[in-house]
Amino acid sequence: MESTSNSIFAMPGPMRLVLFMAITGISMMAGAFISFSIVASILHTSISEMQTILLSSEHSMMAQFANALASLIAFGAPSIIISFFAKGYWLRNMGFNTINNMHQVLLVILLSITGLFLSGALGDLTEKIPLPASVDAWAKGMEDQYKKALLAMTQMKSWVDLLFALITVALVPAIVEELFFRASLQKIFMDIFDNPYWAILVTAIIFSAFHFSYFGFLSRMSLGIVLGCIYYFTKTIWLPMLMHFINNAIGVTALYLVRFDSKKVDAVVNGNLTYYWVFIAIIVVYLLLKKLKEYGS
Repeated sequence: MESTSNSIFAMPGPMRLVLFMAITGISMMAGAFISFSIVASILHTSISEMQTILLSSEHSMMAQFANALASLIAFGAPSIIISFFAKGYWLRNMGFNTINNMHQVLLVILLSITGLFLSGALGDLTEKIPLPASVDAWAKGMEDQYKKALLAMTQMKSWVDLLFALITVALVPAIVEELFFRASLQKIFMDIFDNPYWAILVTAIIFSAFHFSYFGFLSRMSLGIVLGCIYYFTKTIWLPMLMHFINNAIGVTALYLVRFDSKKVDAVVNGNLTYYWVFIAIIVVYLLLKKLKEYGS
């Protein structure tokens, strides 16, 4: 679809941001209602009981399906709607441009691996930050709920379960979240700030906040910054999607491999390294991004 100059993207940046977030709010409510309604119908139960049911291990695949469907609607719909009303072809507006060369793919794979070290070290660093007792109790309670939901959703007994989890937990979120945060929100902030790096940082902060995890906040923010830089340097959404998928897939696969050892499962879920790895990982990430920028120019 080719749209005219009288488009949403011709509007002032702040107004476009308000419109985008309004669409997002509607999409999130619709995503939750539609996914819960479908699963409730399949399981022959009420929507009010869905949260308790989906936290039980026997309904792991249903939880994965509900989460994937809700994400598709909540994050995918706003990105598609905004892209249709932007100037130019809607797929290009969403960042579906050609990857320049295979060197970029290799660098993104290396960034994915290095990013895991950075995220793990930042997780350890976050835990060392002193907090008031009430805030610490709140943060730990929120983290426990997040881990409980994650473990309930990633109960895998066979390779079929693993494959399904890789699609619903790793691939679908990687696609729709990158369309939402990088291809849409970051683009809006770039117009507002007229500075790509401020846009990348603010988008990364919002990206991390959407995951509702204090102890994982710095880790996901660092991931968001790297993903934002990849998108800005390469001008294609395929590569941020690739890194996001690799990051998710490694976590899902690791949980599958250690599924019979509860101690190892806890280690995978916590995923922290000693904090001094932060300095090494930041240097390597910087060098890889610098090289990626050279191939993108």
